[in-house]
Parts: sequence; C-alpha cells; structure tokens
Amino acid sequence: MSTSPPTPQNPWRTAVVAGMASYLDAGAIVTTGTALVLYAPHLGLNEAAIGRISALLTFCFALGALTGGRLGDRFGRRRVLTLTLLLFLLGTALLAGATGPAMLHAGVIVVGLAIGADLPVSLALIAEEAPPGRKGRMIALSGLLWAAGIVVATLFAIFVSPLGELGARLLYGQLLLVAVIVLALRTTLRESAEWTAA
Repeated sequence: MSTSPPTPQNPWRTAVVAGMASYLDAGAIVTTGTALVLYAPHLGLNEAAIGRISALLTFCFALGALTGGRLGDRFGRRRVLTLTLLLFLLGTALLAGATGPAMLHAGVIVVGLAIGADLPVSLALIAEEAPPGRKGRMIALSGLLWAAGIVVATLFAIFVSPLGELGARLLYGQLLLVAVIVLALRTTLRESAEWTAA
C-alpha cells in the first residue's frame, strides 16, 4: 500500500508564522523602553536602573542570537522556535506582573535570550521553505513584520501611557496575547525539509 507524499507547506504562511519572531522581538524592545519609564515611580526605578535593565535586554538579545542559530542547526527549526516562544511567554509574564526590580531583571534576561535565539532560526526556516527565486522576498517580509512590531508597540504606548503602571502591564499584555496566538500557529508548522534532509 503506497502512501502519498505530504501536502507541501504554504511557504508564505510559513514566512508569516515564523517571521512573527521579528514582530515580537521589535515589540519587546520598544515596549520595554516605554514600560520601564511607566514602572519607574511605582517600582522604585531611577535613571541608572532603567539604563541597566535596558542594557541587560540588549546584551541577552545578542547572547541569544549567538546561540540560537547553533541550537536550530542541532535540534531543528521547529523545536527551537517553540521553545524560544515559550521562554518569551514566561519572560513577558514576569515583566507584566513585575512587583519590583528583581522581576524586571529576570524578565528581561529571559525575554532577551528568547528573542535573540528566535530570530536567526526563524530566518533560516523561512529561507529553507521558500521556493526558488523567492527567498529574498520572503526574508524581506520579516523586515516588514519587524517594522510592524515597532509601529504597533509605539501606537499602543501612546494610548496607555497616561495609565502609568497599568499602562506598562497592558503593553506587555499585548505582547503576551500575540505570542499565544503565534505559538498556536507555530504548532502547525512542519520541520524544515532542508534541515531534515541534512
């Protein structure tokens, strides 16, 4: 009894679902910059603390990016994309529910590592699943999603900033909601055929 080959994955759908890493990454960076200022009077943050936490997010993002590609090569694109998004959810939940500087530090470490590791793996999956002659266009879609993350986070911040501490929590809540939806969609992705063959 012969079995038919699996239906090919829609490469544009893969590009959007994987490329949402860029949306979440940009959104987390912009949101944190605004949320720390909103949290400052309530959580006892001064200018030095805000600078430290922001720098920690950037450092962890770089560290995650250095390790994410290697993890994706070793364990598979889909597995790493799922794990990094779960870490992102954990870190964002810590930031949304922060009651002091310690939770903010923990949250930005987890989020930074997650978004850093997520980005190279998502780009690799998009490139590997793109049809010949369309790789550039599909990678460019990630850039558009990155810009969308910046725009949405900035516009949302304009509306919730007057709410102070609550506004900061709502900013992270928006990221949590989007991340949950993306996680559900990512569970429907198959592993990269190119990675599997390699």
